[in-house]
Amino acid sequence: MKTRYYLLLLTLLLCGSGVSTLQAKGPIQLGIKAGLQSQSMHASKDDLLGVFSADRDFGYQLGFVARFNLPMWYVQPELVYANHRFTMNMEDDASTKVRVNNLELPILVGWKIAFFRLFGGPVFTLMNNTSTKMKSSSEAINVELIKSTIAYQLGVGVELGRIGVDMRYGGQFKKAEYSVMKGTQPARNYRMSMNQWQLNVCYMF
Repeated sequence: MKTRYYLLLLTLLLCGSGVSTLQAKGPIQLGIKAGLQSQSMHASKDDLLGVFSADRDFGYQLGFVARFNLPMWYVQPELVYANHRFTMNMEDDASTKVRVNNLELPILVGWKIAFFRLFGGPVFTLMNNTSTKMKSSSEAINVELIKSTIAYQLGVGVELGRIGVDMRYGGQFKKAEYSVMKGTQPARNYRMSMNQWQLNVCYMF
């Protein structure tokens, strides 16, 4: 009986803390965020171009946050500029650094209790731009993202006052399509998936 009593008391305190936080913060919040991300690509091998791997690299993101608070739940759309980086390797030791700059719209639904958050949702790509920088090759290698897909994010976070910190895992529901051209060879299309880990810091006004 005492154990059940303590559990019930703890639940009521946490719920009360969540309601008090909601009342203090108001139903709508705006904020800014910044973060670092590590992404890895999974590419298929091609007999002509010889793309066989894409190495992990680090990128960053900056953006705006809007949060619509509900009792113990919230909806959080974000507008984010994301810089994704990876190195594409060829079988003849040729390699090129690839940067994909996206304007992304994550729409996250989260559960919160006290200072803890658990969330997830889809990520839509609104705009993208791809650039390459030759690392080691006798021939120019050009990579272009020609068809992006809807991605997703899952994460956990904590809030200390107006500052929030979260860790996210991101993936794609379907592989994105890239066009790869090496030297004078014709362009070839690849479907490649990208997984990433993010560490973000957010400040809510």
